[in-house]
Formats: sequence, structure tokens, C-alpha cells
Amino acid sequence: MRFELAGDVTDEALGEALNAAFGSKPIVYARTGDSVAVYGHTGERAGPLAKILAAGRANSRSKALDKIETGLDEAMGKAGIRAAAEVTAAVGNERKAQYFLQKFIRAHEQVRRANGQAVSSKQPTKAAAAIFEEWRPQLSGRERRNAYHLLFSARAGTDAQAIMAAARAVLEERAPGHKFVLAHHAETKHVHIHAMVQARSADGERLTFYKADLHAWREAYAEKAREHGIAMAATRRYDHAMSRPYTKEHAGAYKRAQHDPRYQVSDKTVARVEDKRQRRMDSGLLVANGGAIAAVWQQTATVMRAVGVTGQALTAAQAIGHTVLQVHARRGGEEPADARSKYDGGPRLTPSFLSHPGMKELTRLIGATDMAQTPLEMRQKMARVNQALDQMRDTLPNAEQTRFEQYREGVNDRMHDRLARLQFEQQRGVGGAGEAAPEREARGRDLPARDDTRQPETSRPQAETARQRVQKDAARQKGRQAEEQDRKTQRSQDDEYER
Repeated sequence: MRFELAGDVTDEALGEALNAAFGSKPIVYARTGDSVAVYGHTGERAGPLAKILAAGRANSRSKALDKIETGLDEAMGKAGIRAAAEVTAAVGNERKAQYFLQKFIRAHEQVRRANGQAVSSKQPTKAAAAIFEEWRPQLSGRERRNAYHLLFSARAGTDAQAIMAAARAVLEERAPGHKFVLAHHAETKHVHIHAMVQARSADGERLTFYKADLHAWREAYAEKAREHGIAMAATRRYDHAMSRPYTKEHAGAYKRAQHDPRYQVSDKTVARVEDKRQRRMDSGLLVANGGAIAAVWQQTATVMRAVGVTGQALTAAQAIGHTVLQVHARRGGEEPADARSKYDGGPRLTPSFLSHPGMKELTRLIGATDMAQTPLEMRQKMARVNQALDQMRDTLPNAEQTRFEQYREGVNDRMHDRLARLQFEQQRGVGGAGEAAPEREARGRDLPARDDTRQPETSRPQAETARQRVQKDAARQKGRQAEEQDRKTQRSQDDEYER
């Protein structure tokens, strides 16, 4: 904006008037005689204003600019200064806003902040970046979460006071320094405790809830519940050894195919939905995870015996754990071990890679890939996941290698699907709309190399070193191409804006 002052105005009075006119909105300004240039953030929508200015105010019927200028004139007048305001430019893009802030600092001498502090013009890029970082909280239209709503539940008949004490212990352990309130919802059959937890602690630390974090919270909750005399074990979704879950799209397609012959669904989709609805066990999932499932049931039986639970409940828990272990061993081509377990004197559980100490960190890395926004970022996260998989593979026994390779193949398939989608979205954003490339075909295009199990064992270190070198070179090349494209796009947009 530009203000033309009428009469003598001191610098101090000018600063107070501008602050009164713009309120709490961040601004910088520069004065040259009776002319004052102002650059700042306002609550007005910049897109329509930029279109009016680009087409010429004389060719527009909109009165938006006149309304803004009249309001600023009146605000300056109330502060005791007569000035004529004029809007000269409007930018709605953050990147362009920071760029034009640099130009503003270069073009004017003695640029000042809203508090009157001078802005150094020796390094306009750094000065603009520092100012823009201070403005960022006011530029964002989305407010960060202030609190989280958690739910601690248990079966009907469980002691509500014990669940309340367990929930309090979990929050004190997992969220130290965060304020929270608890409430027992007694109007339903099953017992559950509502908790509202402050997102930021007194020290400024924020809570995070990724998938790995949620399972850690469940494990802590089950542990505290057992300490208060409640038989509880934390289980993951795949620990239930049921068939693979189906999506809403699968269910919708299955339902339409039953009523309309024009819709066709694959036999695999039909089997997936039917197995889930009829609660059939997935033999492949049971073989892969039977050891971990049996361990949970054996631990549950131990906890039940420790708290005094007897009768059919204890017998059923022991029988389920023993049966799952037997089925897991027989279908996996192994014989159940005769040694005793550390839990309750039952058969020793077959070790599984799912109980590996590095599995928690691996789960966190896999969950982080869902947060990738660009193909380059996705490749970097994939490299970290495969590095963690390599480290885990080297420490597993030979009996677990086959199942671990199947698990690894599934993880890489999902990550490559995600990468293919990000590549397609990036191409569509740059080159316009188009047909989506099949994800399986897109995997062969510029993706991180995966280990080939058919290669000799002696070539693994050399292959790993070569793979990491290729990944680094590809990442650097992609980064340079992206930066060059950004510079070209920026120059083109700036030239068009100047025209």
C-alpha cells in the first residue's frame, strides 16, 4: 500500500497511526518525505484484489479496493493524521509474499517494523526470511490442536475405580507435565473413562500420536490395569488371526454385484469379504503371527491366575493359547517345542520376528512413510525403512528368514504403491490432468533398488553399498531438478506478475 500524507507528521506519530490502522496485523513500512509505503498481512482475500489490479481498476465494477482504502483513511484520521491510502499490489501465495517482501526491502531505504525497529537492508533475503518466520503464526489459517480426547475402556463388570486409577497412572507416565481431566461415563454397559489431555505441556513439549505411539499407550494401559488387578493384554489388529480386513470400496462392490449383474468383482474380493463376515481364520496370517498371538494368550492366562481368576475363563485362555501354538507350528511345518515357557509352564513359544526389539522402531519408520508429501521425501523414508529391515534380517535366526522376507515384500509393495501415487500426483500438478498410471507398472520407474534374494550371499555388502550410492545420487539429481524447476517457475510467475 501507499499513503500520501497531508501536513507535517512526525515519525513517532506515523508509527502509532499505522499500528492503530492495521491493528494487530504485522506490517513493515518505509517513509520517503510525505509518501509512506506499507507491506503487510491483512485479513482481506488477496486473490480477487490481485485480479482487479491486474485488469485495471477502471475496468472493474468491484468496490472492494475503494472500501479498503476508505476504511484505512478513516482509521488514520482517527489517529490524528490525514492521509490518502492506495492499494498497489496483492499477493495470496506464501512463496510470492516472501519474495515480494525481499523486493520491498531492497527497493526502500530505512524500512521499519511495526514497533519502529529498523530492518537491515544489507542482506534482504535473510531479513525477509526472519520477518516472515515471525509472521507465520498469523498467516496460517489452521489452528493447531490444543487438547486430545482419549478413551480408556474395559468389559462390563470391571471395577470403574480401578480403570480410573489405571488411566491416571498411564497419563502421568506417558504425558508428564501435561494437564488432564478424567470422567467416568457410567450410562453404558461397558466401563470407559474419558480423558481430555492438554496438547502442550508447561515446558512446551507437544504430544504425538503416531501408530507406534498408540500401541505403546495401549501396552502401558494394559500394564497399569494388571497392576490394579484387572486381567488385560494389549493386542494389535493382526494378533487376532482373522482374515484380512476389507475396505468400504470392497464391501460396496460386493453388495452391488449381488444385486446388479453389470457389476463384476474378483473372486479374491468375494472371498475376502465372506471370510471376514463369517469370521473365518486366515491360515497364512495364523502361520505368520501365531507365535505372537499365543504369547499374548499365555501372558493373559498368567495374569488371570495371579489376580485369582479361576474356572472356565482361565481354562479357556490356556486352551486358546495352546491351540493357536499347535496350529501355528503344524501349518508352518514345525514341531511344537517341549521346553517350558517363562509365563506359566506351558510349551515354549516359537520365536517370531514380530517380537524383535527393533520392530517398534521399524513400525514407526513405516508409519512415517504415510506422511511423505513428495516422491523425493518418500524415497528417503523408504531407504530408512529398508536399512532397518536389513539390520533386522541380519539378527534373525534362519527359521524366521522366510516369513520375514514375505513380510518385507508386503511392506515394500505398500511403500511402492504410495510412491507411485505421489509421482502421479506430482506429474498431474505440473503437466495437468491425465490418466493415472497403474501402480504396479509405475514401480519400475526410478524407484529405490530392493535386495534380490537370488543373488549370492557374498555380494550383499557390495550390493548394499552400490544401492546406497545409487539412492544418494538419484536423490541429489532429483533435488537439483526440483530446485531448477522451482527457479524457472518463480521467474516465469514474477515476469507475468510484473507485466
